[in-house]
Amino acid sequence: MKRLRVPILLALGLGAFLTAPPVRAALRLPHIFGDNMVIQRDQPIYVWGWAKPGAGVRVQFGPRDLTVRADAQGRWSMELDPLPACSLARSLTVSSDGETIEYDGVLVGDVWLLGGQSNMEDELRNIYHGDMETASAHYPAIRLMTIPQVATPQPRADFERVNEFNAWAHRYERKGWWFQCTPRAASRFSAIGYVFGRRLHLVTGAPIGLIDASWGGTTIEAWTSRKALEAIPEARPLLQEWDERIAAYDPQASLRARVERWKKEAERRKQAGQPPRPKPTEPEPDPAGDRNNPGAAFNGMIAPFAGFHIKGVIFNQGYNNALGDSRPRLYAKVFQAMIRDWRRAFRNEAMPFGIIELTAGGEPQTYENFERNIVDPAPFIREAQFKTWQALDHVGFAPAYDQQVPWYHPHKKLLLGERMARWALHDYYGYEELGWQPAVCVKWEKQDDHFILAFDRAVRAHDGRPFEGFAIAGADRHFYPARAEFLVVGKDERGRDRRDESRLKVWSPLVKEPAAVRYAWARNPLGNAVNGSHYERIIPICSFRTDNWDWPEAPFKSEGQEAVNAHRRKISEMRRQAAAWAKQRAVEEAQLVLEKTGAK
Repeated sequence: MKRLRVPILLALGLGAFLTAPPVRAALRLPHIFGDNMVIQRDQPIYVWGWAKPGAGVRVQFGPRDLTVRADAQGRWSMELDPLPACSLARSLTVSSDGETIEYDGVLVGDVWLLGGQSNMEDELRNIYHGDMETASAHYPAIRLMTIPQVATPQPRADFERVNEFNAWAHRYERKGWWFQCTPRAASRFSAIGYVFGRRLHLVTGAPIGLIDASWGGTTIEAWTSRKALEAIPEARPLLQEWDERIAAYDPQASLRARVERWKKEAERRKQAGQPPRPKPTEPEPDPAGDRNNPGAAFNGMIAPFAGFHIKGVIFNQGYNNALGDSRPRLYAKVFQAMIRDWRRAFRNEAMPFGIIELTAGGEPQTYENFERNIVDPAPFIREAQFKTWQALDHVGFAPAYDQQVPWYHPHKKLLLGERMARWALHDYYGYEELGWQPAVCVKWEKQDDHFILAFDRAVRAHDGRPFEGFAIAGADRHFYPARAEFLVVGKDERGRDRRDESRLKVWSPLVKEPAAVRYAWARNPLGNAVNGSHYERIIPICSFRTDNWDWPEAPFKSEGQEAVNAHRRKISEMRRQAAAWAKQRAVEEAQLVLEKTGAK
């Protein structure tokens, strides 16, 4: 039998997203098909590609055998009847007009897509305990694929198979192929994704296919199709900004500007006795291919295999939407639209989608910098992710604020993969004894000088210490570190306090008239509250707030430079006020100590 390898396909279109014809009349399939791939079990097996116009195309896979005819443009597609999970490797054979393509080592199991930015992309060998995970990664029935990182203004019909340079690791990596899970292959794969898939495989025994389509530095808008974004009125100014930037791009003018900047820098270096840097010879990149051109990452990395049946998605993103131009309310709308968008792309309106919230990073919150670190858009982005979980069906949610490390790429990834696996196993594999839902504050009530918070399940401090991470404020919005204790609801038969472990009393002696409570409300927050159930004490409760004091949404350029400047001044003033409040708190705490001492 002739083995025909599929050549690289240039930017085209497919199905609802992709419409352009192939560049030549020959039998080809998109690169999502390949040796060692995993086909989704219990769903129709969707196979598509290109052939000579009007030619018959036959696909054989195990007991399935079907023939269709290519259309006038040479496009063809078919759906074979579903198959159950099977660890026995088979060949998928496609033949047409004397040509045959055969893919070997194909398994039937569950295929999960991994999306987001660098914290999903971060590879296994980088994380804490990654050396042990890598050494033990001998799982022939787990298959790994990494999608090449490409942003395009129009949807692509396929991705290329490339040896892509990884700027973080300073090496080249093969992307666009399926690999069996070995220590070498796993070491360079998404850490969160690998841990997630490994746990599913160990519990179910089924083959698992993992497709990593993440890209560091990407916004939520980059992963949402242009069509879906255009349906959100609040997103249209962002689209307009990018359209104007792309239309204004002039490569010659860009190169001239780079050279002029180089000349000025070269003169400064000369004055300092330093040699000049190399003179620029290329313009700045075309913004149409920027990773954050809205829809561009979707076009280059999701659209090429739209229609391919998968089990579900896990997604870890948020950092690039939590910077100085953060718009949390818009983020919530776009994120929900993105999930619906991906479900349409993969033809499953109930496709499972697991959200790993924005991970902790940056300066850890402490008692000393408590007020200053509350002033940050990151917890509002987490809130938007939480609201997405609450708003949509078939969505899971894993808190990730609890890592307390100073870098925005925290290496504590094992627990995040495990938290997502608990969700998937509970909701979609029948392991109902595996709890995954984080405790949620569902009700609050102000009583005199304190708040009573009610949760949907028992909670506790994971380290046995007093609760920390709670903040309470009066009408002035000065959030003080708060005390929190279980609500006492009576006495037991021995006269001891009987506590309701699903309700907390929260207060501060410095806030006589409280107006609001927040918990774990910082980019890298304090917080030690977890689910109370024994096996779930590795699941943090959700961060939350009882107020409606929203983060000020960043204006768009179309609103004018003065609006942009005013927003910057507002954020600066909020931070100055927080610093002043921290000093004020130190004085108030000292006065409180003196009063107590005097009372004695």
